[in-house]
Amino acid sequence: MSEPAVVVVFAPSGYGKTVDALYSAATAPFFTPAPGGLTPARALLGFMPLEIRVNSIAQATTAIRAYVQKNGKPSALVLDDFSITAERSHYALDKAGMKGWGVWQKLARDVMDLRELALDLGVTLIITCHEAQPKTADSGVFTAGGPKMPSAAMIATLPHVATLVLRGVKDAFVQAPEWSGAYSCDPSDGRWVTKDRFCVVPKVAPMNVREILRQARRIGHDVIVPPRARGLEWLDTVAEQIADGLASNRWPSTAVAAQALAANAKALPSQDPRHLRWAWRDGCARHKLRTTGASQELFGMFSPPTAA
Repeated sequence: MSEPAVVVVFAPSGYGKTVDALYSAATAPFFTPAPGGLTPARALLGFMPLEIRVNSIAQATTAIRAYVQKNGKPSALVLDDFSITAERSHYALDKAGMKGWGVWQKLARDVMDLRELALDLGVTLIITCHEAQPKTADSGVFTAGGPKMPSAAMIATLPHVATLVLRGVKDAFVQAPEWSGAYSCDPSDGRWVTKDRFCVVPKVAPMNVREILRQARRIGHDVIVPPRARGLEWLDTVAEQIADGLASNRWPSTAVAAQALAANAKALPSQDPRHLRWAWRDGCARHKLRTTGASQELFGMFSPPTAA
C-alpha cells in the first residue's frame, strides 16, 4: 500500500509556494484561512480548485473529516497559509482565556492530530507556511528559521511530523526561464530547518513538489503522488518527452524544448498555453531532479549512473 507524505513548504509571501501547491495538487481540496489566496489558479491552471475556509487547526481537522465523509478520500490535501491558521488558533485560545503553557500544549496537540489524521487516511498532506527568520534571543539561545508558527517550540514541532521540509528561495538556479523561485533543502545548514527523508532533493531544487514526490517514487519510495487534473493526464507523457529530450541533448536548452513543444502543440489534446506551459514546467523540473538530485551531492563518484 502506498504511503502518504507530509510536505511542509515555507517562504516569505509572494515567493510562489501557493502557486506550486496549485500546480502540484490540482485535484486536492484547499483548506484556507483567508480569501484571495487561490486567485492565481484561474489564470495559471484554467480552473479553480475546491476551497474550504477554516479558522483554526482544530477546525481544519474537523473540516477534513467532514469532506472525506461526504466525498470520499482524496489523494492529497492542501493546508494553505497554515501560519495564519495557527495564528488564528492562538488568538482564539487567548480570547477564550487560556494562558501560558497550556496554549502551546493545545496547539502542539492540534498539529499532531492533523498529522495523524492525514496518515490514518493515507493522504499526502501539503502545508504551506510563511517564513520565520533565524534569531538569537537576549539570553543567547539560537532558534533556527523555519515555518512561521506562534511559538519557537511550534517552529520545531511542525517539521518534526513532516517527510519533506522545503524552504522557498529566490535563486539564480531556475527550472525554466521565467521561474525565479526554487526550493532550498540543506539539513547540514543549521540556520534553517529543512528535511528530505526521501534523499532526492538537492540543496537547490525546482519549486515543484509533485515532481519531487514523483522522483521519490521513481527511485523506489512507494509514496502517494497527487494525480493530474481530470482530462490533463497527458501532461505527464509530454513532461517525460521533454525530460528525455533534455537528457539526450536532443533539445540542448529549456528554451529549445519550449520552442519544440509550441511547434508540435497541434498534435496534443489541448493547445491551451496554460497547459503547454504546465507540461514544459514539469518536464524541466523532472530533468533537473534526475541530473542534480541529492544522490549526486551525497554520494559523489559513488552515485549510480543517472537514468535518462
